[in-house]
Amino acid sequence: YQVPRAEFDALLLEHARKQGVDVRQPATVETVSFDADGVAVTARADGQPLAARARYLVDATGRDALLASTRGARERIPNLGKVALYAHFRGAARASGRDEGNIRIYIFEDGWFWWIPLAGDLTSVGCVMHARTLEAFEGSREALYREMIHRCRRVAAGLAGAEQVIPLHASANFAYRTRPVVGERFLVVGDAAAFVDPIFSGGVHIAMQSGELAARALDAALGARRPGGARFAAYERAVRRGVTPFFRFIHKYYEPAFLDLFLQPRPHFGMIDAVLTVLSGGAFAGMRLRTRLSLALLFSIARVNLWVRRRAGRPVASRLEW
Repeated sequence: YQVPRAEFDALLLEHARKQGVDVRQPATVETVSFDADGVAVTARADGQPLAARARYLVDATGRDALLASTRGARERIPNLGKVALYAHFRGAARASGRDEGNIRIYIFEDGWFWWIPLAGDLTSVGCVMHARTLEAFEGSREALYREMIHRCRRVAAGLAGAEQVIPLHASANFAYRTRPVVGERFLVVGDAAAFVDPIFSGGVHIAMQSGELAARALDAALGARRPGGARFAAYERAVRRGVTPFFRFIHKYYEPAFLDLFLQPRPHFGMIDAVLTVLSGGAFAGMRLRTRLSLALLFSIARVNLWVRRRAGRPVASRLEW
């Protein structure tokens, strides 16, 4: 079920080209200007100047977040300042049968690992830790990555005999929202609108869902005489509604009292279904009252568990918070 993001993005781009989209690649946007009639963009494509004009602009620039960087703001989500070090391995251990492609999460004292099986006997293995851990380590990033693997016994065992096939990558500042998301002549989609911590692997779904919603909004705007500002406001509400629960769950994930429940789910009062609804992107379309009540019950039980842990002298604060 997992897909290499770069290959998937290239597949989608090629599909757009086949549908008639004029694709210029590689290209670098230099200026964006709006007026009453639309938007003008200047860029350089293959080293040559390029000018384009349209009625509307879609900012799909990913974590570069073009419009937020040039005329808006990027809001970092507090307490989620994380760094990930990751690489791909060939020959890593795999589960058997239908479980072979399942994502695994390994939690240890210094952070957590993702273990994502890909096609062709490749496995993506990434370690997420607090930024302070990276800043305090005196060696190289490669040495820190190997040290984290050594500290997590299950990951070390799974990589015994495996071959690293790509250089180590690093990514930081995992959680943010940008503004504005809409304007009279533009929409922002995917990672350019928001980026969440990768614990729930929701990035591709958020990008696809926001892209679909944006396409509908644009289709309606192109068929109307007036600019799409009011219609785009509905798109913004849908995106915020869909993304906000991810941020709440990510904050809770790093709290031991909630993690106790999350890692040992019980099929009572629809709580498992409610969590799956949120993490599969169901909030974009709105959540039923039953789902909301189940989530409220889950968070209430977590608060009780917080009290229990505190009374027992067990840790209650996340090791990864600022």
